[in-house]
Amino acid sequence: MSVDRTACPGQPSVPPGEGMLTHSRALRFWLDPANLAARLEQAGPVVPTRTGPATAFQVNDPALLRKIGTDEDTFRFWGPDPSLRDFTEDGVVGLEGAAHRKRRAVMRPAFSASRLTTLGPAAQARTRRLLAGLPADRPLDMRMEMSRLACGLLVSCVLNSELAPDTLSRIAAARSTLSSGMFWRYALAPWPWVPVPRRRACRRALAELDEAVRQLLARHQPHPDGRDLVSVLEAATPENPRVVQRDVRALLIAGMETSASTLAWACYELGRHPHYQQALRDEADAAPDPSRLQADQLPLATAFVQEVTRLHGIPFLVRRTRHQTVQGGVRIPAGAVVTLPLGALRRDRDRYRDPDAFDPKRWLPHAEPPPAPTALLAYGLGPRYCPGAAAADAMLPVALATLAGSRTLRPARPNRKIGMSLELTPTPKGLTMYATPH
Repeated sequence: MSVDRTACPGQPSVPPGEGMLTHSRALRFWLDPANLAARLEQAGPVVPTRTGPATAFQVNDPALLRKIGTDEDTFRFWGPDPSLRDFTEDGVVGLEGAAHRKRRAVMRPAFSASRLTTLGPAAQARTRRLLAGLPADRPLDMRMEMSRLACGLLVSCVLNSELAPDTLSRIAAARSTLSSGMFWRYALAPWPWVPVPRRRACRRALAELDEAVRQLLARHQPHPDGRDLVSVLEAATPENPRVVQRDVRALLIAGMETSASTLAWACYELGRHPHYQQALRDEADAAPDPSRLQADQLPLATAFVQEVTRLHGIPFLVRRTRHQTVQGGVRIPAGAVVTLPLGALRRDRDRYRDPDAFDPKRWLPHAEPPPAPTALLAYGLGPRYCPGAAAADAMLPVALATLAGSRTLRPARPNRKIGMSLELTPTPKGLTMYATPH
């Protein structure tokens, strides 16, 4: 498959081939650094734009991005927003300030360095089990299958529990509904007429997720040291199990988002560049113990995940002002949405050589010039940086190597256009592939 860059102004076109990726008009700006530079020069560092019925303020100056993204006193993260209370309730994602930091501190022992070393082999074993049931005789919707895989990894390796395969499938479907629902609820917060069908779909998806959380907690297998994630959350609030349920629900939604998107886009790129499938297999086979893989033994798989994030990661972050403020010489009223264009920065020619090309080798050790992985901002920034980022970094390269080692992926409809879902973390729409046992 090849990407049709003619849909993105300012980017060189690539000859069309198997499957074309098309971006909606709303996403083109966020992925094109030429637009960002032009607006910085013509309109200034911060520009008011329309977002549905509301006015958003778009940050065009990269120097302001980190400042705004980390300033918790002036800007509120999306999670605590009142428009999202149905989704976040009292879970860690919906807390602010000291309460949020305290809850994060509770979770910290579950992500210690000693525990992270066990995640690679656990992710490998779990990925193999989840892939074993995939049919080989019909096309698979990789967006849903990778959501199911991401959920299974999170439940088994991080939350020390198990869910039935059909439950994982239902959560995968609920993830997409909730993700798009949260996106639109946040964007349309000033507008009281949120579409009723979308609201009903979100309520049904939340009910599915709540039932899955109840099953997950009932089947939880505490680690003997009592420092697994669910155990430390329960120990912190023994008198209020509802808080634990809401924390686990929030972590389940947030934990699936980035991982599901990354794995789905990785499948897309493996279809476009099939030679990497064999390269990933060879790397895993050359590991000291191929039956117990670790991310640090897989530099190519790690680089592949980083390059997928660079090209297909979340295109922008959002914040909302707590009070009136002045940024970049522009007055921003209280309660306004502020958008931070990560996608354009990841394609900036001043930062990356040939930025429109998919090239995992740019992230390999000793690459010249050496890019900075921190510039990807894959897990957010500031006080709201994802607490499970290190766990994802430990599991995703292993899951990708295991996928490539056990299945050969090829597009089911080579000339089909691939769209991009407008969710919290965009995923490929219409990506169907055969996954033949290798």
